[in-house]
Amino acid sequence: MINSPTVLRERGLGYAFVGGLAITLIAVLLGAIFLYWFVTVQRGPAPAELLPADVQLYASLSPTLSDVPEQPRIERALSEIFGMTLPSDAAANVAALLGVDLDRDVVTWIGSDIAIVVRDFTPVTRDVATDLVTNGEVLIFLASRNDPQARLFLEKHLTVRRNRGETITQQQAGNTTIFIGEIAHPLRAVGLIEHYVVFSNRPEALINLTNGANQPDRLADLTAFQQFRETIAVVRSGALYTDASPSAEAARAAVRAWLVKILGTK
Repeated sequence: MINSPTVLRERGLGYAFVGGLAITLIAVLLGAIFLYWFVTVQRGPAPAELLPADVQLYASLSPTLSDVPEQPRIERALSEIFGMTLPSDAAANVAALLGVDLDRDVVTWIGSDIAIVVRDFTPVTRDVATDLVTNGEVLIFLASRNDPQARLFLEKHLTVRRNRGETITQQQAGNTTIFIGEIAHPLRAVGLIEHYVVFSNRPEALINLTNGANQPDRLADLTAFQQFRETIAVVRSGALYTDASPSAEAARAAVRAWLVKILGTK
């Protein structure tokens, strides 16, 4: 009987250790389940799986998640693809255009993929940036790794546009709401589609994206695009795919001219 308190105390410590270990294992298991959900559920099809095969230009930028928007990496991508150099106030210019704070309203959700896409473009005048909006289809994909935060960004961005006097209408496409402004530019229409915030100058382009990835004749099905994806080195900041048509090179010049306008670069 004299040793019984010691035995009980040792058993109590043992139970506490086992209980703590069980709690730790459960926490690790829940974390693994959440990570699996985050990677699988929060990641939708790639833009190329949503786009039709007749894309003329697909520019891929890949900023890292550690410091988004990471200007040095994006600057390298724009230099490689469009021969551009970002000015020191480029981020401020983008923030002013969107009407948001990049650190507070964008970094919270933006993922590691950005794509600029051009379809149906025919240059008509020497003002290729204007031609891009009036005679072509532009789509800008911003990957979302946190859809609720991406929706908050959209709400703030659209509120700013309304406060600036722009009328914003809505169009439903399945379960997706497309917001449409009245000012003609590549950011006119916007929606959260398959875990991407997507802007376009043509609302119908966003509506077509909502049809899903299981459609025939997708960009991702093209052998040339598959080779393009396979040849992108991991260390590269960006890469460019074109359909090798004369209009594709004109689209490249037009995108560059538009970026020069919004970024204030050269």
